[in-house]
Amino acid sequence: MIDPQHHQVPQQPYAPQQPYAPQHPYQQQYQQPYYQQAYPYAQPSPHIPREVGDLRRYLFSFIDGMITFFGGFGIAVHFTAGKSTGAYWVCAAIAFFGLSFVHHVLGAVLFRTTVGKFLCMTRVVRADDAGRPRFWQAVRRWLLGLTWLPMQPIWSWFGDDGAPYEDGCGLRYVHSGDLRRQRNGRMTAW
Repeated sequence: MIDPQHHQVPQQPYAPQQPYAPQHPYQQQYQQPYYQQAYPYAQPSPHIPREVGDLRRYLFSFIDGMITFFGGFGIAVHFTAGKSTGAYWVCAAIAFFGLSFVHHVLGAVLFRTTVGKFLCMTRVVRADDAGRPRFWQAVRRWLLGLTWLPMQPIWSWFGDDGAPYEDGCGLRYVHSGDLRRQRNGRMTAW
């Protein structure tokens, strides 16, 4: 009932409701049961940015391949001027693999990108936590790219129905804008 003089509801003491089922005898001595603190030491799972599509993959692979191809031959021409053809091809092979290693491994470890990936706004991250790639992960990925991945389109013509362009060695290619949003704390669902 409302008090007409003060227009307030009279104060009644709070009475907690009794549970519908009888309480367990051990539950009475603990005020806060364990299930209220679900995994107090669990780390929040990192949000992994979205992967790039196949068209972007093809484009940055083409750009990086052309940089490695023409850069390797350009270095060989520079260092073998006036030498034999055999010396040119040996120098071209060394320059090709050396430039490819520096471009793909050191670029991924130091900058999270290569020139082609930078132009396509793509970054290389670890698949489990979106962190910077580790050196040996990048080396394994480079070796995988030199040997296994170029054969995937050919194998797909012969009926291999697997996903031919999956990222190997725990690395993936993601959109660089998603990493910037994640770093600034504005990560949203897509």
